[in-house]
Amino acid sequence: MTRTSCFLLFALLVMLFPAEMFAQLQPGENLQFAFPNKDSVKVNASSVYIRGLARPGRLVINGNEVNILNTGGFYTQVQLKEGWNAIPVQHHSGGNATSKQLHILYEIPASPKPVEGFAIEYIKIHPEEELWLREGDAIRVEVKASPGMKAYFFNLPMKEDPKANVKGIYRAEYIVSQYDKDSIFPQVRLEDPGTGVIISKGLDKPIRILSTHSTLTGITKGNTAVYFGLGEDRLGGAKMGFVDSLVRMEVTGKMQGMYRVRLAENADAYVSDRSLTIDTVNSFRPYSLTGSWSVMHNGKYDVVSIGLSERLPYSSVQKLNPTTLVVDIYGAVNNTNWITRRQGLKAIKNVWHEQVAKDIFRVYIELQKPQLWGYDIGYSGNALTIKIRPQPEDLKLKKMVIGVDAGHGGSALGARGLTGVYEKDITLAISHKLKEELEKEGIKVVMTRTEDKDTPNGSRTQLMKEVMPDFLVSIHCNSASRPTARGTSTYYRHIAYRNLTQAILKEVLKLGLEDFGNIGSFNFFFSAPTEYQTVLVETAFISSPEDEAKLVDENFQREMAKSIVKGLKNFLKEVKKENKITQRNSIR
Repeated sequence: MTRTSCFLLFALLVMLFPAEMFAQLQPGENLQFAFPNKDSVKVNASSVYIRGLARPGRLVINGNEVNILNTGGFYTQVQLKEGWNAIPVQHHSGGNATSKQLHILYEIPASPKPVEGFAIEYIKIHPEEELWLREGDAIRVEVKASPGMKAYFFNLPMKEDPKANVKGIYRAEYIVSQYDKDSIFPQVRLEDPGTGVIISKGLDKPIRILSTHSTLTGITKGNTAVYFGLGEDRLGGAKMGFVDSLVRMEVTGKMQGMYRVRLAENADAYVSDRSLTIDTVNSFRPYSLTGSWSVMHNGKYDVVSIGLSERLPYSSVQKLNPTTLVVDIYGAVNNTNWITRRQGLKAIKNVWHEQVAKDIFRVYIELQKPQLWGYDIGYSGNALTIKIRPQPEDLKLKKMVIGVDAGHGGSALGARGLTGVYEKDITLAISHKLKEELEKEGIKVVMTRTEDKDTPNGSRTQLMKEVMPDFLVSIHCNSASRPTARGTSTYYRHIAYRNLTQAILKEVLKLGLEDFGNIGSFNFFFSAPTEYQTVLVETAFISSPEDEAKLVDENFQREMAKSIVKGLKNFLKEVKKENKITQRNSIR
């Protein structure tokens, strides 16, 4: 039997015996708690969700009857008083009865204590890690030390913060000056005003001060992510976009593992220090005059080619009504005296440019159709090349190529439900059913993974770049710390691809799931590509026992797949409708 057929048999067993397959209850065991996972626990919250698995029957927790789902999952919220809480539990299943008490200690976190004696407890600076700074940069400093003292960062007096949650928190902001040496060693000095005794404490790493009178540049190693700032969350910082390899950037600082790069006089960005090689030979600031342009159809794409003398940084945004791609080239100055436009363009309606700042050259590409189908920006030699993907002539779904991504896989388990089922297994099951439903329509489908194995994100994106599908659908399950969070949602990164995600969400909501939203600007790796339209479907919350009961049901998985297919079809219908409206308006 193949691994795929084994998996399908497993999915069938889940549908028939969900509680027995996933409950992991031992023979003779009728009740199991996911939280608390032992009879006595300590928490620092005034309410908790008691959750676990039980065989069918009657369950009463803390005097309240609790619903047991068909998967065996249950949960209930319990309010706690400070100190020990005894929570009675009674469970009856068939002729078996279980009674026990859970003991939960609610402790309010102790207030922080000030430093005793005469000492400096810690120094925190922001930005962190290895620092390269320039004149005018700010270093924010926080020190916890003995209260009521005089504190200095270098020779800058620090003020004790009266609003801090503990006495003895000193703060200051130091501005790097022209008088600072090439390297400075951050040091805090603490003085007792009563005795005059002074102690000091420094940081281990020096701060490198870059000269404002010379230029430091770096070269991108490959396709490089460019970030707006140093912000961070579980998905990483907010990305401005990506730039091609061998792009020259002016480096003006380093902090938190990132190089700060100057794009223009009033525009900074950040790239990973792993993505940029410091150029020790060429110290010239990135700059180019723009040359002649060509605009043509190459048989597959409409291509705008802009002559430059070197590879400069760039960014792009999408505008709607009319649909227009706007590309900024940083360090470029207008010297374009003609644009050669050839016949046969399939996607582009108008092309023009504007010098919006002395070092920002802006390119506008207005499309013929209201729906952007995809684009790619990169370099061919030193010419910046913008490839616009034309809308397919036949907008039937069966003429499309669909990429299907089953989230997680192998050692990347994803989230886990109460029953023990992993996200990676649910996403693979739904993805296989989506593939089957699409192939019934005669559609070519390419999956990023077809079995339970490790599949790095990089190899997934590379596969899709080679396939260049019309759409990519990435399947996931949502998760939250609260079991009450429920519902389905769709996600997009680029505004021009929002309509696709809305069309799919509208259909999936007909399955009776709660609406968790249509979420934009989402920093997911598979939402980043511009070459094709993408949608991330968070099918339901695996952390919700109610949603989980649906996710492990093979019938629900099939209906989810069908809803996604219908959403794709409805999107194409809307595209056709918009095309007709645009055509009528152009005739007028």
